[in-house]
Amino acid sequence: MLHASRSLIRTSSDHLHAATMIRNSSTATKHVFACVLGSGVAGSSVAYHLTKRNIKDVLLLERASGVASPTGTSFHSPGLVSASHPAHRYKPILAHSIELYSKLEEETGVKIDFQPTGTIRLATNETRLAEFRKYVNRDYYKEGDVCKTTLLTPDQVRELAPAVDHSRVLGALHTTNDGTISARALTQALVVGAKAGGAQVIDGAIPREIRYDKEKGHWIVALEDGTLVTTRNLINAGGIWANDIARLSGHNLPVVVVEHQYAVLTPNKTPDNTPAIIDHDSTFYVRKSGDDYLFGGFEPLEKTVIREDWYKKGVPTEGSKSIKADFSRLDDAYKRACDLIPSLEGAKIDARAAVFSMTPDGYPLVGPYDKNYWMSTGFLDGVSSGGGIGKYLADWIVDGEPPAELFDTDASRYERWGDRKFFTERSRETYSMYYNWSYTDRLAGRPTDRISGVYGRLKKDGASFSFRNGWEVANSFNMGVQNEEYLPTLIREYEMVTNKCGVIDLSWKGKIEVKGRDAEKLMDYAIASQIPALGKISSGLMLTRHGGILGPMMIFHHDRQRSAFILLTEPERESRDLYWLRRAAAEKQMDVQVSIVSEYLASLALVGPKSREVLSALTKSDVSDEGFPQKSTRMIRLGPVGVVCARSSTSTGQLSFELFHNRAETAKLYHAVMGAGRDHGIVNFGQAALNMMRLEHGYKIWGKELTLDTNPFECGIGSLVDFNKKEFIGRESALEFSKKEFDRRLALITFDTEEGIVLDDKYVPSGNEVIRIDGQEARVGQITSGAYNVRLQKPIAFAWIDNSVGKNERLVVDIGDKRLFATSLETPTIPPIQ
Repeated sequence: MLHASRSLIRTSSDHLHAATMIRNSSTATKHVFACVLGSGVAGSSVAYHLTKRNIKDVLLLERASGVASPTGTSFHSPGLVSASHPAHRYKPILAHSIELYSKLEEETGVKIDFQPTGTIRLATNETRLAEFRKYVNRDYYKEGDVCKTTLLTPDQVRELAPAVDHSRVLGALHTTNDGTISARALTQALVVGAKAGGAQVIDGAIPREIRYDKEKGHWIVALEDGTLVTTRNLINAGGIWANDIARLSGHNLPVVVVEHQYAVLTPNKTPDNTPAIIDHDSTFYVRKSGDDYLFGGFEPLEKTVIREDWYKKGVPTEGSKSIKADFSRLDDAYKRACDLIPSLEGAKIDARAAVFSMTPDGYPLVGPYDKNYWMSTGFLDGVSSGGGIGKYLADWIVDGEPPAELFDTDASRYERWGDRKFFTERSRETYSMYYNWSYTDRLAGRPTDRISGVYGRLKKDGASFSFRNGWEVANSFNMGVQNEEYLPTLIREYEMVTNKCGVIDLSWKGKIEVKGRDAEKLMDYAIASQIPALGKISSGLMLTRHGGILGPMMIFHHDRQRSAFILLTEPERESRDLYWLRRAAAEKQMDVQVSIVSEYLASLALVGPKSREVLSALTKSDVSDEGFPQKSTRMIRLGPVGVVCARSSTSTGQLSFELFHNRAETAKLYHAVMGAGRDHGIVNFGQAALNMMRLEHGYKIWGKELTLDTNPFECGIGSLVDFNKKEFIGRESALEFSKKEFDRRLALITFDTEEGIVLDDKYVPSGNEVIRIDGQEARVGQITSGAYNVRLQKPIAFAWIDNSVGKNERLVVDIGDKRLFATSLETPTIPPIQ
């Protein structure tokens, strides 16, 4: 890993002087395709995988005299290699790591001590057992996969891990074939592999200045010894020094440096061979290491130490070596460990400490951060994911597009809204709850500035909120009904909206503006669909060059010169979409400006059969079917507020009007709409009820049915691809897909529920649940999303199903502690309004 001391960082007033120093300081110059700053697991893995793509022009820079220095993080890693993860889309990353580590020793000759002992995660209460049961129900596994998870009984725990007092556990989540490794040796092996592939490695390389040469389109890195490096691609894998490195080029990263306490425990007798053991409640981990145990944990919130002084002053050269061990921070975790693993009692404790770099949500920063400036840093699980992330990023750099859907790690996901207060508060909470997979509605740092003008009013009206890329998103409304369960609340919302009308705050949606002389040209090139005419709104698709779905979106414009378009996207994806559009514009040298306007362009939607009557009460404009047809837009005034009103039922299946307006006027518009709708029974509704509506008429959404890992034709939305256009990104690949037959299909399925569980939301699928044929163990499909269907009075879901499965086949799905029977639904419950 690299170090850049605070004293070397230049402010904006120094940029000209810095550029002069870079031009005049060279004693030697190296020109490479990719320069990786930091040779820990993250950096060495990227270099290794770039060489596997036959890119030999790679330079790996290490600040210390050798890799895996004790000043950094990799040296101190517990070496846990885990294949379990709460996000299903992350598991292929972990699986690749395990596949790589299982063969790396033979390939490089470096003994990495990979022990595929498996991992068990203990369930000591009913909540944790239910969490693990849900995980197993959603863990898609086929013959030949690297790892498999199963739910163990206490007796099975005793067989696998005799050291555990099985009388204190209700069960455990067991993963096969993952285990432990020497993180130091792993780093060395990856470096040896990278060198064998042609990469160069320089030890003791400390960057002094970094800048981008716009004319030549490359980065220049000046090292302290006078060496200059020019590189097409710059990869910041600096670990705890990543932000110091970023500051050299005028960037700041959404990361914190957190202290971590661990110890080597020497028990009274040599421990038996055992899987790695993790306790989610007390957040400890323990693994066998020779005749000892390696023990660590994630300290509780009040004991978590974040080094903001290092953020302000720079990370010292000594890094992890400067941290004082304080095992008392793990007292509770250690006492709990001794209860569960009695052989730990009385062990000799060799307390140690280190620091880790992390992000507020616990996912690393991976991908583009600026022009060919790539990130691979902020890992809390660098050993587990480092192998897979290295391949993921190397493929992205070489191919120019992300190889899989992994938006959770978007390097730019905190841009425009994150601040240090949020970064520190949320990181402290995430760190202390690292193994708590169940509690996802975390409150630290909320709300941010990303709240709509009616957030306070909605909260007062009983809204519960979810958190999406900084935004507070109303999920459902209690409406003052005492002790009402969640599902009855949603049913009531749905019925009020579909029988009368409701208003939903959609200000959280991502919004990108494309404007300028070549705006229409960029839209035609970047969007595979037909671009809507003036006064129209329509669905569009952005494809990768390999024909995958980069992103579905709604598109409209109200400019007669066709020089300003609005693209409606998802908040988690807006930075990636922005990067993609700007890169496409640069590729074609187009005169266009692409920017995110989500912060000031807000949106409310009026939905339901009475919505037109509410609208008519607020405007003199003609909002009849003839005057305001489906999929069209109008600039109208609603009471005191001017809006761009879009009529589209695409996502709701109901009569719907979306009202785009200045964010500063949201409150005025909301109160006007609610006042006009009072006599028509208007209500608030949230994202959960919206999900019920879109599923009943078969509307597919990004992140669930539509991802980078799918294409339009297998998803049944091939009609959105306009082959009459001679050129658009992904056209050739899409044409090939249009002629192909696929081995799976996307289908709607419904469930036959037992009496007494119909109104219990824990038996409603949420996504990723595995599908089997009744009476068979083989897995033939997986749910993408689900909801309760009020019309059918049973759950409904979208699912990928193998084409070998007949349409009348009786299917089974494990949801909660029940096995539900499912059948395919030939057509949606209701057709959308045309």
